[in-house]
Amino acid sequence: MKTYSGIKAMALVASIILMIPISINWFSFLKHNFYNDSNAPVTPLESTDYSPSCSFILISDSSAAVSRCHSSSENISIPQKAQVKGYECTITIIGEQAFRDRSDLKNIEIPNSVESIEISAFENCSNLKNIEIPDGVTYIGGSAFSGCSSLETIKIPSNVKSIEYGTFYDCSNLTNIDIPDGVESIGNSAFYNCTRLTSIKIPATVKNIEAFAICECINLTNIEIPENVTNIGESAFAGCRNLDVVVDNSKDNVVVGEDAFRGCKSVRYTK
Repeated sequence: MKTYSGIKAMALVASIILMIPISINWFSFLKHNFYNDSNAPVTPLESTDYSPSCSFILISDSSAAVSRCHSSSENISIPQKAQVKGYECTITIIGEQAFRDRSDLKNIEIPNSVESIEISAFENCSNLKNIEIPDGVTYIGGSAFSGCSSLETIKIPSNVKSIEYGTFYDCSNLTNIDIPDGVESIGNSAFYNCTRLTSIKIPATVKNIEAFAICECINLTNIEIPENVTNIGESAFAGCRNLDVVVDNSKDNVVVGEDAFRGCKSVRYTK
C-alpha cells in the first residue's frame, strides 16, 4: 500500500516531466528573440580601408544595434542600414562595448539614424580623435567615452537629458565642452581627470552634480553653478586647483558633499 508521501512524490516527478517541454520551448523563444543567430546574414561595417567584420543584434523587424566590431581599421563608417536575419534594418543603437578597447580606431562616422550610444561603447579607444554624435541621439551611456585620451572636442546633442557616470572619465585631451540645455544631472566621475579641460558651461536646467563629477580638472579656471543646482556631491570639484567657483545660490539652499571644493582656488556664493 502506497503512503500519502509516496503518492505526493510521484505526482511531483510527473509534474516536472510534463513541464520540461514547456521550459525548453520557453528557453528557445528567449534565445530566438534576444540572442544573435550565428547563421544570420550580417552586413559588415563600411570602412575607408576595407570592410571589417561586425555583428548586429536585431531589435525589431526594422531596426538593429551594432553589437561588436572586430576591425583593426583606423577609420570606420557605420552604415545606416544592414541586413540582419533577413530583414533590412536601420541602425539605431551603438551597443554596449561595441568598440571598446579599439586602440587603433582614430575616426568614426555615426549615421543620423542612431538614437542611443550604450554603456562603454567607445571605452578605451585611446586614439579616437574625431567623433560627431548625431543630433537624434537621446542617450549616451555610462563610460561611453571613458579613456578616450586623444579626444579633443565633442558636442553633446540637445536631446540628451543626463551626463551619465564616467562618460568622459580620463579624456585627458578634451579641451572644452558645452552641456546642452535640458540636461538635469552630471553623473559620478563624468569628467574626472579631464586635465586639459579649460572651459565647461553648466546649463540652468542642471539640478544635480554628483560625486567626483568634475574632479581633478587642473586647467579649469572658472565655472558658474546655476541656481537650480541643489546638490553637489562629494569631491565633485576636488583637485581643480586653478578653479574659481561661483554658486548662484546660498549655502542654505544647496547640499554640498564632503570635500566638494577641496583644493579649488576660490568658492563664492552669490545669495
